[in-house]
Amino acid sequence: MPDDPSTMRSPSFNADARTSWLLATSRSCSVDPTVASRSSFVERLRELDVSADLSRVSRWESGAHTVPAKVVLGYERAIGAPEGVLLAAQRGVFRTSDPRTPVPEEVHFSRDDTPADELVSNLLGRATDLASAMSGADWLHLAVELTRFEMVLLPAETWSTVCSRLISELARTTGGDRLRRYEAAITLVSHPVAQRHVVQALGAWLVDPQVQVVSPMLSLLQHVRNDGASKLVLRLLDADNRALSQGAVQVAAAKAARGHFQGAALALLEQRAIRELVTPQGHSGIDILDLTTHLPGSSYQRVLMTLRDAQLRNRVTQARETRCLLVPETSRTLSRDIATKAQTASPKMYAAEPDLLLQRLVGEALFHVHGARRSMAVNLLRVSPYGSSVADACLSLASADSEFVGARAWETIWQLGTGSRRDEVVRLAGNGRHPWMQRRALTALGHSGAPLDDVEAAQVVEATLTTSHRGVRNAGLLALGLGSPSSLGLMDSLPADQRAAATWWLKVGPSIVDGD
Repeated sequence: MPDDPSTMRSPSFNADARTSWLLATSRSCSVDPTVASRSSFVERLRELDVSADLSRVSRWESGAHTVPAKVVLGYERAIGAPEGVLLAAQRGVFRTSDPRTPVPEEVHFSRDDTPADELVSNLLGRATDLASAMSGADWLHLAVELTRFEMVLLPAETWSTVCSRLISELARTTGGDRLRRYEAAITLVSHPVAQRHVVQALGAWLVDPQVQVVSPMLSLLQHVRNDGASKLVLRLLDADNRALSQGAVQVAAAKAARGHFQGAALALLEQRAIRELVTPQGHSGIDILDLTTHLPGSSYQRVLMTLRDAQLRNRVTQARETRCLLVPETSRTLSRDIATKAQTASPKMYAAEPDLLLQRLVGEALFHVHGARRSMAVNLLRVSPYGSSVADACLSLASADSEFVGARAWETIWQLGTGSRRDEVVRLAGNGRHPWMQRRALTALGHSGAPLDDVEAAQVVEATLTTSHRGVRNAGLLALGLGSPSSLGLMDSLPADQRAAATWWLKVGPSIVDGD
């Protein structure tokens, strides 16, 4: 059954269709004729020991059947994608596709010449040696192979080092490099033995009073279904660190959608929604809207009854019914425009019809009310051939007349990267006359995954030191921390709390880009 591109209303979707779309576009958009042509691609798969023929490729790329993990790995090798990136995307799609959280297919990376225990031992040695590099593929291999064993007996110090390093690297990677590490972290936090150690490392990261990056680490808690994790999320809702408290709202929404809260916990979430919806920030925010629309029916009705503002009631009701942050017609128009531009800008060997699922994914990435669905859609777009061109089109939308639409476009750019228009982002990052735009552009530079060159670093330093806006300074520190750590030594004139933030960035280290 194909994924319906016309609506976002359903809480579930066809994971097979989205996996097939990713495989089909990754192949057909290749400029390599031996990849873009199905017949020659079949030969390439056979050379990689993947049983394939034209009929099977057609079924794999149509969504008619679940694509086996072995085939996904074969596609990666055949098209030259980084190892594990398409597999991580597939596993993430299946986890998000249904509130019941289906378990991804078991996959093995060990081979006859390297048994699982030997592979795990080698990878553990590298993971605990902080001088040895670990790629996203290495982390995914380690997590998957570790969880093949029911009992994993490791010293507490080993667990602590491995999990703390993985959490730290999540904060400093982007795109497919982060996606593979995130999938590794979810795999470990879902394992009965590893879970405790991952949560401990996560807690140590989040309780640091100077912590500057809480996403996506915090979102790991949505995959932990126990009272301890739910209570932790409820406590974090009242954290003094605003990024932490707002991140906890989105995690609470994801856990509410999965039915993780009952009784008194639901009552606390109701009260939080009521308190925050009537504030100016809550009125315009999307995280509290996400939480409200994913409360169980009785809880949702109690929240709705307290809202006296007719416009706010309509907004909450619309979000609940349509799962869309905008009027659906507006969302479809904007999404179709961006998808069309992205598809036109992406090179292809052969002509193609308008990609309706691309339109659907763009719409979800920008405007779906549920944070987990937005993240899933962005992850698919980022590792697809359309990632850069969608980012370019979103940058045009970022300066829209509607500040709300512009904010949605910027958040998508933070996850997609700056595409081919980095120079424009740099220019906006240096424009102090528009602090709202400047803060978002600086954040985009920080999350781009590319280091700042000398000219860019100098411009970010100047923007950070001369602005009177706290948000702009924090975004400047993020851009310097990830892109030019040596420049943080110039921050001595900042207020004490932001000097402490600069020190935190120096401790954490710069962005990591995998060599594959």
